[in-house]
Amino acid sequence: STDPIEFDRNPTKKKDSGERDYNHRLHSYQEETGLTEAVQTGTGQLNGIPLAIGVMDFKFIGGSMGSVVGEKITRLIEYATKKSYR
Repeated sequence: STDPIEFDRNPTKKKDSGERDYNHRLHSYQEETGLTEAVQTGTGQLNGIPLAIGVMDFKFIGGSMGSVVGEKITRLIEYATKKSYR
């Protein structure tokens, strides 16, 4: 299933040099791994039971978990709880 958790992005926000450096590294990891970010989330069914799943890949920045990844996992848990997933 597709990722049910989307983040609003503001492309007009000014970026400082640290953020530009991070964005460059992020783009490099995306190209290297084929992943968009450190955690991939989704929903589906297993033997007819609805579920939500989040998977982190160590190849993407060592599977590091910053605030955005933590927020995405939190939103997945909240989404699954609201839908009564297991």
